[in-house]
Amino acid sequence: MLSAALTRALITPAFVAADFIPTQWDSGEQKAKFANALMRFIADGYPRSKFHESFYRRLSNTFGHIAHYDSAGFYEDFFLTAKDKLEFLEQCAEWPCFGDPAHTYSDVERAVSARLRKSQIIAIMSSQIAVERRRKELALLAELKARYEPVAEAPASAEIRDLFG
Repeated sequence: MLSAALTRALITPAFVAADFIPTQWDSGEQKAKFANALMRFIADGYPRSKFHESFYRRLSNTFGHIAHYDSAGFYEDFFLTAKDKLEFLEQCAEWPCFGDPAHTYSDVERAVSARLRKSQIIAIMSSQIAVERRRKELALLAELKARYEPVAEAPASAEIRDLFG
């Protein structure tokens, strides 16, 4: 779960229609609604319940995600593990945002990308993943040491040595 400060950084201020240029097909309000839904989806931890078909269709046509062709595959590819979520965020933050905003969602991509970078969510998630990986690796190391390192034997007492020695 994200901290309250990070959640706030992701969702406030809310995007508004005036932030975006309408296209022939979508108004500035529709673009703002998508941008806010995406930021809320991220802030809420990528809940499956918020990954509805219309949201998927729009998201799959932004940030270079066009190669994904169904919502289940898209969700499974990007939102099941922390590493996958980080990959999704990196792709969104680094996407070059091609096209004229009068014909594409490039203005939404730029705004979302800027907010992701400003919030530092990628650095925070990278750090959390590294800490968790280290914790798991240290636990595995302890388990393997316990299993495979020889246990120091207690020195035999003189009486036992004399009996069997």
